[in-house]
Amino acid sequence: MPGVIETAGFDVVIVTFNDAETLPACLAAVKALNPPPSRLVVVDNASSDDSADIARHAGAEVLALEENTGFAGGMNRGIETTDASWVLLLNPDCAPRQNFVTEMLRAINGRSQADRVGSATGLLIRARGAELMPTDTVDAAGIIVTPSGRHFDRGAGRPVEAAPQEPAWVFGGTGAATLFRREALDDVVYPDGQVFPESFFCYREDAELAWRFQHRGWRCLYVPTARALHQRGFRPEGGRRGQAWINRHSVKNRFLLRAHCADVSWHLRCFPFWLIRDLLVVAACLTVETSSLPGLIEAWRQRHDAVSRRRWVLSRATAPSRQVSRWFRRHGVDRVDQK
Repeated sequence: MPGVIETAGFDVVIVTFNDAETLPACLAAVKALNPPPSRLVVVDNASSDDSADIARHAGAEVLALEENTGFAGGMNRGIETTDASWVLLLNPDCAPRQNFVTEMLRAINGRSQADRVGSATGLLIRARGAELMPTDTVDAAGIIVTPSGRHFDRGAGRPVEAAPQEPAWVFGGTGAATLFRREALDDVVYPDGQVFPESFFCYREDAELAWRFQHRGWRCLYVPTARALHQRGFRPEGGRRGQAWINRHSVKNRFLLRAHCADVSWHLRCFPFWLIRDLLVVAACLTVETSSLPGLIEAWRQRHDAVSRRRWVLSRATAPSRQVSRWFRRHGVDRVDQK
């Protein structure tokens, strides 16, 4: 086809739950990708609106689930359905530009360790309205992490003019729009077949996967020329003013994230920052944010599963603990190596 760039094949997976408002714009953007994806799979988490029908009319393969399995469960169903060497995971309120995947693959091929790039992410810009129109605000430029065990979308809330303009190695990519190498996903998938831990349901599962990637020596490349629009309902820079159920999952997954991936060395190197943050979170749940207290209880109930997963993750770690922990101590990014 004239104008289509020859490159590695890729599939696209989108998980929906009552996303009929923004889904048409998202699907239109996916259909405009150059080259087009080999497959477009939409996993619908038992929506009560027209999300599934919209996806079908757009020509997507639809997996209609009977219950809401969350972002984690939905993505797992979609990933196991696809088979291309690369898979682009998208939120239904995200609209990638036409060259989004091409730019990332080109950048990956330009690195000296291209075969160890397990994922790539671009510059996400905040969108508004059902049409996902661009704003002048950065949504994410990769994930960065801190000694307290927190993770942030790099550059979130800053003007687009101030967005990072150079390629860089980052801790990971946001679940809103990240391209994953199939080989890397297969390498870190849990023995029960879960790429994303379904105990998370939603929120922080992208950071958990990124941490597992780091343990296995897979790298994530930030590509500023690959751009996408993202509406985003919950905005991290806005603090904890979100809905109670969001805060509950956020609290639960904060502890599960570390329970899955942090070793003794990490706790020693990042002490006392994580302890201070833990005490603040627990204190808030007991006083000013009691609606999040169930999150602590749920995390405790998941402790045996979490310990089992951590043993598996750490038993397969190939990257030195110091190498993984430095992402948290530096709270930054690495410059890319040139080919």
